[in-house]
Amino acid sequence: MNKATNRQRLPDNWRDRLPDPDAYYRANVAKLGKPNRNGWAQGRCPFHEDKADSFSVKLAERGNWKCFAGCGSGDVVSFHMRRTGLPFADAARDLLRVRA
Repeated sequence: MNKATNRQRLPDNWRDRLPDPDAYYRANVAKLGKPNRNGWAQGRCPFHEDKADSFSVKLAERGNWKCFAGCGSGDVVSFHMRRTGLPFADAARDLLRVRA
């Protein structure tokens, strides 16, 4: 049995069980402001030395993020992958608090 088949599968509804983007990003992004009328908030990018608010995050839905200084973009899972260095499935499990 190889390592991949020994791991617990993600639940079918795993995307619905991700943490609230507002709470997650507020815990992981410095100086995250209030969301604008479209639900986007600006803050300091945690992936580079940031002196201005170059990071935007949608604090609803899938929690999309974008760094306007070139660090990338994605959703809560891709942010967690980048922050922790975990591969996709492990990052999703970590966010869901599911054991591998």
